[in-house]
Amino acid sequence: MNRTKIFWGIALISLSVLMLELSLTRLFSATMYYHFAFMAISLALFGSGASGVFIYIVQNKLPAAKTGQWLSLAAMLYALSVILALYIIFTNPLTLNDVSENYQRLVKVYLATSLPFFFAGCAITLAITRLAKDISRLYLFDLAGAALGCLLLIPVLNSIGAINTVIAVSAIASVAAILFSLAPTGNRLAMVCAIVLTLGLTGFAIYNTRTHKIDIHQSKGMEETKVLFSKWNSFSRITVEGDMKEGIEIKIDADAATGIVPDGANPERHQGQRQSITGLAFHLKPDANVAIIGPGGGYDVATALVFNARHVTAVEINPIIARDVMSSPPFNSYNGGIYQHPKVQLEVDEGRSFVRRSADRYDVLQASMVDTWAATAAGAFSLTENNLYTVEAFEDYARHLSADGILTMTRWYFEPPDQLLRLLTLSRVMMNDLHITNPARHVILVRDVSSNSDRTPATYLFKKSEFTDDEVKKIEAVAAQNKFQLLYTPLTQPDNVFTKMMTAQDAATVWQGFETNVNPTYDNNPFFFNSIRLSNLSRALTGVGEWQKTNLGTFVLFALFAITSILVLLFIIGPLIFVRSRALTGNKQGRMAYLFYFACLGAGFIIVEVAMIQKFILFLGHPVYSLAVVLFSLLTFSALGSYWSGRFNEAHIKTTVVKLIGTLIALVFVYILVLPPIFYGLVWLPLPARILIAVVLMAPLAMVMGMPMPIGIKMLSKSAPQIIPWAWGVNGATSVMGSVGALVIAILTGFNQALMIGAALYFLALLLSRKFRASAADVEETLREPVSANA
Repeated sequence: MNRTKIFWGIALISLSVLMLELSLTRLFSATMYYHFAFMAISLALFGSGASGVFIYIVQNKLPAAKTGQWLSLAAMLYALSVILALYIIFTNPLTLNDVSENYQRLVKVYLATSLPFFFAGCAITLAITRLAKDISRLYLFDLAGAALGCLLLIPVLNSIGAINTVIAVSAIASVAAILFSLAPTGNRLAMVCAIVLTLGLTGFAIYNTRTHKIDIHQSKGMEETKVLFSKWNSFSRITVEGDMKEGIEIKIDADAATGIVPDGANPERHQGQRQSITGLAFHLKPDANVAIIGPGGGYDVATALVFNARHVTAVEINPIIARDVMSSPPFNSYNGGIYQHPKVQLEVDEGRSFVRRSADRYDVLQASMVDTWAATAAGAFSLTENNLYTVEAFEDYARHLSADGILTMTRWYFEPPDQLLRLLTLSRVMMNDLHITNPARHVILVRDVSSNSDRTPATYLFKKSEFTDDEVKKIEAVAAQNKFQLLYTPLTQPDNVFTKMMTAQDAATVWQGFETNVNPTYDNNPFFFNSIRLSNLSRALTGVGEWQKTNLGTFVLFALFAITSILVLLFIIGPLIFVRSRALTGNKQGRMAYLFYFACLGAGFIIVEVAMIQKFILFLGHPVYSLAVVLFSLLTFSALGSYWSGRFNEAHIKTTVVKLIGTLIALVFVYILVLPPIFYGLVWLPLPARILIAVVLMAPLAMVMGMPMPIGIKMLSKSAPQIIPWAWGVNGATSVMGSVGALVIAILTGFNQALMIGAALYFLALLLSRKFRASAADVEETLREPVSANA
């Protein structure tokens, strides 16, 4: 029977599901705080696992002769539920007033968001159940569709934004419904309904792209007013708000903000910046060669020009800020064309990646308040990571300073002052690694106390050579003139935690004694903003202000891991055991081995995926590049691996599975060892070359990762075909749990350790595969249940 149309329909479903998941991450980050964003996505994805439960229970009530019709119906319900979810999201915005009302609204959003994933999961699960004997080809189309979705996601988000991408996803799903209806087991009525739905949703997508009738007007409990500009890309929603006469600012996902400097190219207008705490380094380094990471609205650039910097390299990661706002009308006129100033060189790049590749040495390397609480398209979990603030990053910065150059960073001071303390712990380890002696002479820390706010800016200065007494006295004089507070200098050492950190013979004894976690962060676990200890996790609920904001996400992550673990047991395994316990008759041990095998594959695959995306960020220079390249490579080569697995000799399939999984485990450990030197040795190459290298590096691992799943389904189709939906549901549920677990492991230990846990799960799957059986008695028994493999 011709199954090609079903294969292509599944490819479109997988394509649209991946695009929906990541565009919803963007949408949630723009409308809710980031910890709610990743919770919404994770719980919504449980719809995919729940669909396995549902299909398992009702499969005998879905005649095989009408498989195309059921697939078409599931795809149409998927398309319609996407629009319903969008409606629920916009009609249930979070508020700042009524907490109980927020909980009710979040429940509505979570439930509505789970529906599209449930119906899409029903389509995929039913297709796998009915086409189990052709699983190698089906899984090929499934993964290839997701790979194409990954490839399309970034340009589509950049072009039409998250809202219209979600609408477009619904139209793609309806096209899949047409394909299913055209299969031999479809019918004309389903085809007509699917065509009408496709035309309607396509027209809706085009209409909203042109008119923006459905758009964000309230975000994170606040109405958006005086919006002068709004644009999406794959990792942010940028707005410009305010009044061109009174002042305007750039907002990233309605939260992180940077003011736009008026007439910034005119130093005479901004002489007041000489008194700014962010400009302290320039009092020691006028006429400097300057690199500024995250210049945003241009105030740091203007300050450098006020101090007559001879050259300023401004490295801005967000192209919308750099090009569409700061370099385009009307805002370039407002800012005086500061990024077009003859002394200014604008680079659109990730700051640390640019510094690592640069051949220059800088007199001043500056990063002021560089962070964002916006979820990238790599997934909302990446918000807790920041590769700018790690020991390796500080070593990169120090190596790119001139002999007496200064690294200056401005962060918020609030109690407890974790961020500032962590800057000092990073400095102590960096200086030790670079054999810089007498660390107490290399650092200055100053706080602006001019406001009565609980959150005030503080500036950290690190000098590659020792600060001279005259330099220290000059900074202290500027501080006294502007009523800044000296937290630490080589000459003024108050009795505080900063002095203890800088003067201790063994700094580790100091940071390990703090109630909060200010241990140095590394590239392996770059969670700079996570300062809550696991032993005191509940404190995130009782903390206040900025400290709570930066740590609440960690609490939600651990809570989500517990929730997903419980849901795996209650909503996936529990109902199946009690409702269809007869599925375990006969070879009970072998069939349970299948279930746990698929559970290990689901968790292992996603943990390796998350860790590899993180590890490639520094090499490719941007989280979005890493997401696109790693995920596309992983899905594409896994699809090829799936197809290739169909050629294995079935007589030796159990031995083949053991060899494949053993190879996969070995590759994971090889990658842990060889990737860092490869990345550091080749980071200077242009981006296209680095992308090609990344694809080549991912290919062997991805190819092998694509094989255990279809082989397992094929063996299950012979031994116990009726539990295929159950196995698929367990795999989907543990994938969600694994995505959260990967971050939990990384926070506690690191991403290398997460890769090791992923390898350990594959090893467990290897042991379980040795219990698989497909005896004649098993096959005879399963044939008593009316499950068809024909579509």
